[in-house]
Amino acid sequence: MAVLVGRGKYLLQEEIGRGFSGITYKAINQTNDQIVVIKTFHSNSSQLNQASDIRTKFLNEAHRLLECSHPNIIPYREFFSDNGMPYLVMDYVPGKTLDKIVLPDNPLSETTAIAYIRQVGEALKVVHNNGLLHRDVKPQNLILRQDNQKIILIDFGLSRNVSWGSVQTHTNFVSDGYAPIEQYLLKTKRTPATDIYGLAATLYTLVTAQIPVAATLRHRLPLESPQKIRPELSEHLCLAIMKGMELELEERPTSVNEWLNLLPETVKHNTPRPQVMNPEPTTQEDALITSKKPNSLALNFEESEMIDSTPSVIESGNQKQWWKILIVGLVIFLVLDYARLKLEPNEKDSPTEKNLNSAVPYMSYQKN
Repeated sequence: MAVLVGRGKYLLQEEIGRGFSGITYKAINQTNDQIVVIKTFHSNSSQLNQASDIRTKFLNEAHRLLECSHPNIIPYREFFSDNGMPYLVMDYVPGKTLDKIVLPDNPLSETTAIAYIRQVGEALKVVHNNGLLHRDVKPQNLILRQDNQKIILIDFGLSRNVSWGSVQTHTNFVSDGYAPIEQYLLKTKRTPATDIYGLAATLYTLVTAQIPVAATLRHRLPLESPQKIRPELSEHLCLAIMKGMELELEERPTSVNEWLNLLPETVKHNTPRPQVMNPEPTTQEDALITSKKPNSLALNFEESEMIDSTPSVIESGNQKQWWKILIVGLVIFLVLDYARLKLEPNEKDSPTEKNLNSAVPYMSYQKN
C-alpha cells in the first residue's frame, strides 16, 4: 500500500499491528525521510460509525499522551485528522516485543526480568501522574530496543482518563491473563492497581515463559506461584508478583512505586547468605563470623590464634582488625621481655625470684 495522509506529509507503507479498534502502520515522513509509526481507527470501526464523540475523546487522550514524556514511553510526535479519521504519529522503535523473546519457552533470568519491569514501572508512574490508565500492560506492548536495550511501553489504545478512586464507565476490552477482574466490568472503581496487575502479570510471564491464568477463571483454577514453575526463583520475587496479582483491587498495592518496592533490590538464591561489609575471604573466618553474635566485641585467645595463623588473613591487609594485631604484639613483647630478664646475670641489683613470683611488675622495681 502507498497512501498519503496529513496533507501529503506521511506515506503509509505497511500495516504492522491491529488492535481492538485501531490499526498501526509503518510510514515515512516525507519532509525528512524519517520512519515513523501512525495509528488510527479501523476505517470500518463500529465505534467510529456509532459515536461521533469517539474522535473527540481520542483527540483529548492524544494530547494527554503527548505530555507523557519519558525514556521508556514511545515518543508521540503529532496528532491530526484527515478525511474525518484521526491519526496519531509516534517514533518507530526498532526491536522485538518481549512476548516474541520469551514465549513459548525462553524465560528471562530474575535479574534481567526485574530490570525490565522496573523500567516499565517508571514509565507507568508518568502515565498515572498525568491522570491516565494504560489498561493494557503486557509483553506484547513492551519493545526491547535493539540499539540500547531499553524497554519501551507502547500501544495506548485502551488508555483512559481517570478520576482516581471514583466509579467510571470504561470499555471492557481485555487481554486475558494480564487484565485484572475489575477490567472485565463496565462500571467500577479506577485506580493505579489496574495497571499494577498487568505489570505483575507481565513479570510472571517473563520469569516463567507462561501466560497467567485469566482473572475470571481463578476462582476455580488457582494461579500457581512462579516458584512452582521455576524453583530457583527467589521467594521474595514470587511474593511480590502474587501481591501485585491479588484478585481484589483493594488487596493490591495502591501505587506503582509501592509495588516496585516489594521487588528484590538484588537477586538472591532461595537460601540467601546475608551480605556483610568487608567479608572475610576464608571458610575458617566465615565460621568464626557466623558463630559470634553480631554485637559481640569479645575475642578469646584461641580465636585470635586461629585468625592470626591463617595465611589469607595476612594477605587480606586492611580487612584484618588492627586491634587484634596490637593484642598479639603486646603479648609477644611481654613474653620476650620476661625471657630477657630470666637470662640476665643474677647481679645484686637484679630482680629476685621472690620479686617476680610476687607479681610485682618489673617496671616498678627500684634498685637498692
